[in-house]
Amino acid sequence: MGGSVLSVSSRALLSACARLGLDTHQILATAGVDPAFMSDPDSRVPIEQFGKLWRAAYELSNDPNLSLHAIEVLPFGAYRVIDFIIWNAPTVGDGLAKVSDYFPLINNVVRLPFLVGERFVTFAVEAPTDPAVITRPYAEYVLAAVFLRTRFNMPEPYPLARVEFTQPRPASVREHERIFGCPVVFGADACQMVITREVWDSLKTGADLTLFSVLVGHATTLLDQQRTDTTIVGRVRETIGAELHVGNPRLESVAKQLAMSPRTLQRRLGEHGAIFNEVLDAMRCGAAKSHLAQRDIAATEVAYLLGFAEQSSFNRAFKRWTGQTPGEFRRENSAA
Repeated sequence: MGGSVLSVSSRALLSACARLGLDTHQILATAGVDPAFMSDPDSRVPIEQFGKLWRAAYELSNDPNLSLHAIEVLPFGAYRVIDFIIWNAPTVGDGLAKVSDYFPLINNVVRLPFLVGERFVTFAVEAPTDPAVITRPYAEYVLAAVFLRTRFNMPEPYPLARVEFTQPRPASVREHERIFGCPVVFGADACQMVITREVWDSLKTGADLTLFSVLVGHATTLLDQQRTDTTIVGRVRETIGAELHVGNPRLESVAKQLAMSPRTLQRRLGEHGAIFNEVLDAMRCGAAKSHLAQRDIAATEVAYLLGFAEQSSFNRAFKRWTGQTPGEFRRENSAA
């Protein structure tokens, strides 16, 4: 099951590209992304398609430092809840910790772990389940975004001790040093920024602690909902499995049992790389094999149990699923 990125992140990238004078319609067309899909604030873009957006933007811009320049021009509030949590965090460390906690709302594959030491704090970007996701542009974009956005309402913007990237050193690091304002190291063991413990503990001005608490509660609710959504394929499988014993599972009936509309169910499955009919076919195939393995159930009965009106329809479906007819499968199973 592939990961996904909240559409707000893709819209933020496109907004920044537009501010840099790039044709966002061309970027979407090159990446094969429907503009209408981007208008849904709850939609999620498959991680592979999100990567295509980045590649299309880089190709069009011909700017090797597009990631840095994009986040530099992106206005505050583009990331909605997380931006305002950062703004109202009482300390720099509180803001960074909440970014780490709630980043899965934006990208459910990437993690932002931090380690608080006696003198220094490291704040990294990684994807343990899919390391290839952390390209140099993406690592640059995330670390620059976290750094610049957590400095918005500080009387004196805090400094970094250094920034490290695992990728090879580019021809020039001048823009990296300008954006981060510190030494930038490539070929390191991790993609991370390093700050002093003093900076981590420093207070921020203008923070609204009541609003901070409300926003944290809201973000926690959103994260809990997303964690529920990540099991949606499993919940659909369970519901289909139960219905296979009593009738013919359909999108409408499964959606109703899961307390959502068919359209919402299709969208949530799509966010996790699944399609209802494919999940249904997989469940039917497994059930068919199980029934056919029992010698006291006729193939016609199996077809009926799985909701097929005609034996011939079941035969064609089983052949499509397995490459065998029900009879061939049964004979092979018997021989085994």
